[in-house]
Amino acid sequence: MEIINSLKLSFRNTSVYLNRAMVIVLLGIISVVAYFPTFFNSFQLAWDDTWQVLDNPLILDDSLKTIFFHFTHFWQRQYSPVNSLFYLLIHRLVGMNASAFHVTCLLIHLLNSALVFSISTSIFSRFSPSLSSFEIQILAFLATLIFAIHPLQVESVAWISASKIILYGLFTLTAIWSYLRYIHDNRPIWLILTTTAYVFGFASKEQALILPLNLLLIDFAWGRFTGLTWRPLFSSKEVLEKFPFLILALGFLYFTWINTPGGIQQEAGYPMYHRIAFAFHSLVEYVFRFLAPAKLYFFHPYPMSPGEALPLHYWGYILLAGIIGYFVWEQYKKGNSIVVFGFLFFLVNLTLVLHIIPLPRPVITADRYMYLSVIGLAWVLVGVGQTWITSYKSKNRNFILLGALVWLIFLGVQTNLRTAEWKDSESTKSNVIELIEKRQEAEPIEPLFNLIEHD
Repeated sequence: MEIINSLKLSFRNTSVYLNRAMVIVLLGIISVVAYFPTFFNSFQLAWDDTWQVLDNPLILDDSLKTIFFHFTHFWQRQYSPVNSLFYLLIHRLVGMNASAFHVTCLLIHLLNSALVFSISTSIFSRFSPSLSSFEIQILAFLATLIFAIHPLQVESVAWISASKIILYGLFTLTAIWSYLRYIHDNRPIWLILTTTAYVFGFASKEQALILPLNLLLIDFAWGRFTGLTWRPLFSSKEVLEKFPFLILALGFLYFTWINTPGGIQQEAGYPMYHRIAFAFHSLVEYVFRFLAPAKLYFFHPYPMSPGEALPLHYWGYILLAGIIGYFVWEQYKKGNSIVVFGFLFFLVNLTLVLHIIPLPRPVITADRYMYLSVIGLAWVLVGVGQTWITSYKSKNRNFILLGALVWLIFLGVQTNLRTAEWKDSESTKSNVIELIEKRQEAEPIEPLFNLIEHD
């Protein structure tokens, strides 16, 4: 009898793995169709591809001395030695072939999508334990599909110089995946993998610094601090295991500080109350672009220069952010925990680009900053949709499902069209020519726009 039960369990597990493999293959096929124009895109010669790839000293001189320099120094005010090694590997294999770079970037994005599916399965299993394994996989598939083909992801996938985004995403997602495994079976090897992925993530892009916040969010979601009082809290296993991440984060911060003297001057000219308004603006803009990515641009400039008055309508974003916050709060009161968790994940992964911390960036928002945060909003949307479907009558459910299908098709079509816009520098420039003209009329002497116009 035990043998029969064991065989049944084995077949059940095999079926689960086959189902997951089929889902991942389906996600891959849909993604390839959505990003198909990327196979024919060129280098962005007028933008960062020139210095990031074509003139990258690590690619031109791959000696151990050069590699060591990249790992111990910032270059062009950025720290991304793993990204440079990524370029070096492609160059060694196929040379300076733009299509090869684009294909590899898409493959990394597909790998990230597989990780998102696995993580999403764990998340929905945690917050919806009453659902069947099949239902959980459906929800995870929908959330992952949104992540994979959302037009906000095009900038990170189709722009070669943004490969550090998908690489830091790869290591951050790997860290989250392994941390969930650690919580499940308590084996130290998974915590070691999480720590290692954290180091490689930071070496891909500094934004990976905030991984410990994601881990704490997972701890709270899994109730790992439940029952702990303040006194034993800091000596508990759940807190002590975070010390390596804290030490690494402090080390990363110090390394960044000493290597970027004057690095925060871009936003330092804006007073704090302006940056708070920028934060609310960015939050609302990202939510609305997620829901309706109809027209996306290469860059989104600040509304004014430092020292000028903030446009009055920017204060209206505080009200809009309040409405979003009220919606999340209502979901919390209704016990829809996946919505709260997803929204917090969205916020956590935007922490460094919401302007509260001054950053040397010429744009107020950028699609690439949303690469991981899209996952959080996807969980929110799928969670809300699942609640609506189970609450409404059959006729209304059909309208919801039809609306979801139309929206997903819209995402795929928009991603395909948006990817084509990244063919080369001229096509990318044409995407924002209207913004350039409007800004030049308002402020003729704007270095950023003059640079874009003439490069």
